Amino acid sequence: MPEEFYIRAPEEETARGPYDHDQLSTLAEAGKIHPDYFYFDEKMESWVRIKANEALYARIYPQKKRLVLRQKAEDDDEEEGLATEDDPSVEVEKLLAAAEGKTEETKHIRVAAAWRERTAALVTPVLALILLISAVSVLYPGWNILQPILEEEEGAWLGLFRQPVLFLGLLDAVLAILLFLNATEIFPLIRFRVMIGAGFFGFLYAAQYANGDPRGLWMSLASLLFAGGVMTCTLTLRFRYFLSAAVVGAAGAVGLFFFRNLAPLFMGG
Repeated sequence: MPEEFYIRAPEEETARGPYDHDQLSTLAEAGKIHPDYFYFDEKMESWVRIKANEALYARIYPQKKRLVLRQKAEDDDEEEGLATEDDPSVEVEKLLAAAEGKTEETKHIRVAAAWRERTAALVTPVLALILLISAVSVLYPGWNILQPILEEEEGAWLGLFRQPVLFLGLLDAVLAILLFLNATEIFPLIRFRVMIGAGFFGFLYAAQYANGDPRGLWMSLASLLFAGGVMTCTLTLRFRYFLSAAVVGAAGAVGLFFFRNLAPLFMGG
């Protein structure tokens, strides 16, 4: 399948596309785009200027211009008809209309783009809420250690080293705050955090279950759900996948909070 790109002008917020390399070249030849336009780089998960990608720039703006040979028709009417049919501006307008979903055949593109925009708007606040729940579930049991630190008691911060897991809770709280500020650049850090957390807590809770605590099995499962859901939320802009992942991640975070903090009250442990 040919590589496709979504593009937008520097002064625009709405993207157009997808376009393949040939379509981008046609737009460039017609002056509809220029090297300062942005394209969405899926690997970097960010908008990048076309001129910053040497390979893409070379494909769209080749150094050697294509030579177009035109045979002059004897009949003026025939020549006018051929010029109209082969007019590159007509092809460009068709490309733009199709990419923007303004034709019946490409209406689905406009609908898909609208859903991607909705998903992008929801990703950061939903992830922030899930991480905030995770932070509370970790920090709440260690409140007796955190309170002296907040009250600025001398040497109180040393208590954190008696429960190192509190550092992870504090990290979740910081990540949640940054997400509420719409800092999508921290997605790689979030993925690293959930991968480390899944391995550490999965092993810890599995050992807890092996030692006879039935909560260990449920907490291990909740930890995996939380990690898998959060990870997927940072990797997709498809609404149905995002929604499913958000539900799974939230369920895992709530499950961890319940089994860490509330289950002992009901079980008398």
